[in-house]
Amino acid sequence: MTDPAPKKGKVEMSPVKIAIAGARGRMGQRLSFLSLADPELEFVGAIEHAGHPMSGKKLVDIDPSYGAECTLTLLKSLKDLTVKPDVVIDFSMPVGTVERCKEAEELGICMVIGTTGLTAEQTQKVAETAKKTPVIHAMNYSLGVNLMFKVAGQVAKALKGFNIEIVEAHHNKKVDAPSGTAWGLADSICASLGKTRDDVVHGRNPENPGKRTETEIGMHAVRMGAVVGEHTVYYASDFERIELTHKAQDRDVFAAGALRAAKWLSGKKGSPAMYSMEDVLFGE
Repeated sequence: MTDPAPKKGKVEMSPVKIAIAGARGRMGQRLSFLSLADPELEFVGAIEHAGHPMSGKKLVDIDPSYGAECTLTLLKSLKDLTVKPDVVIDFSMPVGTVERCKEAEELGICMVIGTTGLTAEQTQKVAETAKKTPVIHAMNYSLGVNLMFKVAGQVAKALKGFNIEIVEAHHNKKVDAPSGTAWGLADSICASLGKTRDDVVHGRNPENPGKRTETEIGMHAVRMGAVVGEHTVYYASDFERIELTHKAQDRDVFAAGALRAAKWLSGKKGSPAMYSMEDVLFGE
């Protein structure tokens, strides 16, 4: 694995070299195509688990949409790459993410992690990796959602005494409810008000009878059609109501945010830590 020799002449910012783990998953494919179209990025590696049926094949042979200029082969390890990436973006499976963590530590590669469903032990492994190389591990890479995480708590603190309700809507095939993003909003609000998740009431049904209490935070999930993702936080008094809403119009919003995170994180080489999307939006 080698780094390309620097070009002589005019000094320009080199593209950030990106490897994508889980490259043939839905998010991995979008990350691949968007990175190929971004002049600030150089797509240098595509990783999938060892048993993947396409492992060892050229990406363009798997899918001509990659274009003839893409000469990469689908590999099983960061150690197999011929060009060392600055950052690996991992949207794979928990076991695979743990393996990428080990490799990133050894090779000194920054990590942007979007894998969900990690156990407590696996999450701890990610935290350990962040002590050795820069890491971002976020539940949602939408820039707008991460701005909303920050603002939701600030609004709640400014409007103490207002009723707060969170409503999220997703496509009819989403399994979990409420969404992780809805919980992220609730966590932001709880932190600003000195509350915990015990103060969050999910749904209104026979198991949650009676009128609304003054201190509870309501949360509701809607599943319908092909909704990509919508989240609204309502703040209401007897006299007025404020609605804070985010609507994802395309799944590429998550890939675009992860790529922005990768660009930002590449500037943190040599400064291992667990960074956040708030750092990406508001940090230096």
